[in-house]
Amino acid sequence: MDPARVLLVLHRPSSAENLGAVARVMKNFGLPRLAVVEPPAWSGRPRSGRGATAREDVLARARTTARRASDLLAGAGLYRDLASALASTTWACGTTSRAVAGRACLSPRGLAAEVARRARRGPVAVVLGEERRGLSDAELELCQAVCTIPTHADYDSMNLAQAAAVLCYELALARAARVGRPGAAGEAAGREPARHATVEALWGRLAALLGLAGYLNPQNPGHILREWRRLLARAEPTQREVELLAAAARALERSLRLGRGG
Repeated sequence: MDPARVLLVLHRPSSAENLGAVARVMKNFGLPRLAVVEPPAWSGRPRSGRGATAREDVLARARTTARRASDLLAGAGLYRDLASALASTTWACGTTSRAVAGRACLSPRGLAAEVARRARRGPVAVVLGEERRGLSDAELELCQAVCTIPTHADYDSMNLAQAAAVLCYELALARAARVGRPGAAGEAAGREPARHATVEALWGRLAALLGLAGYLNPQNPGHILREWRRLLARAEPTQREVELLAAAARALERSLRLGRGG
């Protein structure tokens, strides 16, 4: 597993100290790529006065906690939303402490095994939600899998940096286990997995087409599309296959509009 193909995404972290601690943990376990979806508060005024903006202030405080891992913060990608952060990835797993209807949850070890397998074919992501509420159902729908860290029922909520440490440790174990394994070098298939940005473009096209055809309930169009998302995730289509589906949806939409004089 090439660590450079594994992206750790923090979705709207609220604590500068947690952000710095996550960078430190990543450095401990040899994971070099960090992405941050900026919380709304980063566009406000700085809390401590260290920096012209709240973003600069938070990153300055995070670097203090990160210590020798501050280079990960300097190289981190900053994004406006989760879809943008995942755009170049081919598979993503979101973390959650709760059961999600219709979704099977991976253990941290199961997640690491999936990452090790899938990273041989393309970039993958592990997504951790903000400290107070985690990832929403809508945010988890952007991920092909979900992972739960088993904790005691008396206190099932983990600190963000602690959760990152558990996952980074398991990823490091999975990487070490595959080094030198017979046949591992030949596991990367020639099929290019579909990139997240292409899949999202397909859903946008399908939503327009199925809405135009009257297939979707206009009051709740996302309900059926969520089930379609899961079906496509299980199929694991290639980039070419998703491009073909998007082109077909575009042609059908054009035909429907022309038939209606639109």
